[in-house]
This record gives sequence, C-alpha cells and structure tokens, in this order.
Amino acid sequence: MTNQYLSPLREITEPNNPPSGIIKLAEINDTLNYPKRWCSFYRQGNYLSVVKHSMITPNDKAPFLSTKQFDAPLAILPWFVDKLVFFRKSSVEGGLAPNRIATDKELVGGEHLILSRAMDAGNARREGGYMIENINRKIHFVRISSFQDLMFSDSFLFEGGMLELWKDLADKYKAGTL
Repeated sequence: MTNQYLSPLREITEPNNPPSGIIKLAEINDTLNYPKRWCSFYRQGNYLSVVKHSMITPNDKAPFLSTKQFDAPLAILPWFVDKLVFFRKSSVEGGLAPNRIATDKELVGGEHLILSRAMDAGNARREGGYMIENINRKIHFVRISSFQDLMFSDSFLFEGGMLELWKDLADKYKAGTL
C-alpha cells in the first residue's frame, strides 16, 4: 500500500531567517538535556511548523546546523495540550484503555494525528517522553516514505518549559491572537 501525502509546507532551514511570509512564534532551548539543541515554532498561514535544530560537530570538522521539521494544522496546539491531559489519566479516570501506549488517529484540522508514549525520547538518559505523528505529511526531502513525527522527553516537556510554551501558543490560537 502506498501512502498519499499532502503537499509539503516550505522547509525552514535557517532558524532566524525563515522564508518570506513565515512567522517565527517562539523558540525554546533543551537546556536540561542538550544545550546545542532547540526548537523553533513558526506559523505558515493556517499551519504550524516546529523545527528541531541541533548543532552537530563531527570529529575534526566544522560544526553544522541540522534541522528536522514537523508540520501540522495550527489546531494541533490545543489538541496536543488536551490530548496530553487525557493521555496521562488512568483508564479508570477516562484516559486511555489499559495496555495502550497511543491514541487512535484523530482528524485535527484536516490531518490525521496520533499521540504516543515514547520509551526512549532521544536524550542521554534514554528517558521516556511523548511523540506526535502526522501520518499525512512526509518527512522533508527524504526518499523513503515515512511520515513526520515530533518527540519530546519528559524532562524537556515538564521541567524544561516545553509544555508551558505549548499552552501559551494554544491559548493564543484559541483567542485568535496567534
């Protein structure tokens, strides 16, 4: 079966110089885990682009900036905040059914999203976290057919300020001031 992906949004490769018409909304460093890794949030019309930036320094070579972009409708902002609350409830409290680690795919702003628990969220401590998957969007400029995902460690989300940033952007989206 071949996946049919939506047309890609414009790729953002320079964090402080996005293409014309793209608005930078916020930026946050992952100081708890990787001081040379940060996320920037951008608005592309009715869409949100979250770009993970990392400064990579290969052995004996000049450092370079690596980027990974995740795109979704702006409606993802309140969806993620609400879905995270649901996800963290026990099944008795109305949360996920027992033995589940992911939500069913949900249509959010015309695109299908999934929230899942990540057992290794990509930091040195190999701690858990959460992953958002957009199964309608292909990874930028990758030849394999793989959809976009965005992963946060628990520490970055709950102690490093990422959840507060999401809540702030979600409130602005709901108020129409984003």
